[in-house]
Amino acid sequence: MELASALRPYRETGALVLAIPRGGVPVGRVVADALGADFDLVMARRIDAGVALDGTGKTWHTNDAHADSNTGSLRGAHFDQLCRQRAVYTPVRKPAEPGGRVVIVVDDGLVSGATMHAALASLRKRHPARLICALPIATRAGLDQVRALADELVCLDTPDRIESLAHFYREFRLVSDDQVRQLTGMASAQSPRRAGPGAVPSVPALSKVMLIPYGTTPLRAILESAPNPVGVAVMVHAGDAQRRAARSQYLARKLRAKGLATMLVDLQPDGRVDNAQVSALDDLAARLDQTLSFLRASTPFAGLPAGLLCAGTAAAPALRSAADHPSQLGALACVAGRIDLAGSAALQRLETPTLLMCASGTAESIRIHQRAFEQMHCPRQLNLVPASGCGFDDRKALAEIATLTGDWFERHLANQTRPCLGYRGEEVSSISPGQS
Repeated sequence: MELASALRPYRETGALVLAIPRGGVPVGRVVADALGADFDLVMARRIDAGVALDGTGKTWHTNDAHADSNTGSLRGAHFDQLCRQRAVYTPVRKPAEPGGRVVIVVDDGLVSGATMHAALASLRKRHPARLICALPIATRAGLDQVRALADELVCLDTPDRIESLAHFYREFRLVSDDQVRQLTGMASAQSPRRAGPGAVPSVPALSKVMLIPYGTTPLRAILESAPNPVGVAVMVHAGDAQRRAARSQYLARKLRAKGLATMLVDLQPDGRVDNAQVSALDDLAARLDQTLSFLRASTPFAGLPAGLLCAGTAAAPALRSAADHPSQLGALACVAGRIDLAGSAALQRLETPTLLMCASGTAESIRIHQRAFEQMHCPRQLNLVPASGCGFDDRKALAEIATLTGDWFERHLANQTRPCLGYRGEEVSSISPGQS
């Protein structure tokens, strides 16, 4: 099928194909089988011009919705129909979870765009790693209604008008409920899947606590992941766990929404504040090395590329460790860290692509980061995050840190090796060492 061929880059990536019933189900089934992807339904239903319902009963309006539309009186009957369809099509299992996954939404065609708009908008709220709208045919006006909701649009033909989808198919049959149920219940034609050479092993959904052996005080690691993550973000700090807990969990959720697994570790669990002395940095570096060794030897994430997100005092041992063991990490991100404590020698030897983030309201922190940035020769970027003081406790600053870190990891853990240097959000490619 031509649509499956256009989606070949997502073959065997752990993608989830979701079809809009009923017409989209035969198309989605073929696409899922060709890609070796999981397959399920996304419930959505047009109820009036420019207005549609999603599977939760929420009403979504496109730009073409009429101001005087009488959708209120129509909503109840249409939502009952959606609930009936879901009960008939998949009576004995829960819907697939799109969070943190590549999600491909398929229908047999798009005219006004209202139904697809509702499907994409409802899925976007569930934080997929990437959301793709895939269609054999769609009007240009209809695509305009959904363009902003998808990370990628794949469409084979875009006529100005569609009077009937049947005119664009060699064979076009109405799909019955029984056919939907049969196609939804089929196992993928690619199952059991066989990973090709160099393919990342499949990782199941995971949420567990593990203990990392270290002396007499094991380190507690919290591992969480949606199925088949594209990489793992190791998140470390040194003490002050009570204040950092909510912030760390927020950042972890955002990174998982990017398709990453997360591993949270406090390198100094007995520390009430993040104020480790310089004399303790070697011990913190040893604890970090043990953490990364444990990641490779004792977790389901052993085969995934790893990025390290560190904060505060943990930044210095992180930089030292990355400089001493350049093959351990694919990317590094430091938030408001005492990176100067790593020492000039470590900064100059660093090869790992490094993102530095500091608060824009602290002159001393800016000076420290600028000086470290100038000493590095690796691919690097320095961002000043709007924040008062040196902390990042407000949600807006945390959201920017999550976005910067997620984008940095996504870029460098995907083996895109072109050197780049950036400063305050601006990126310059192919900068030779020393041209800071």
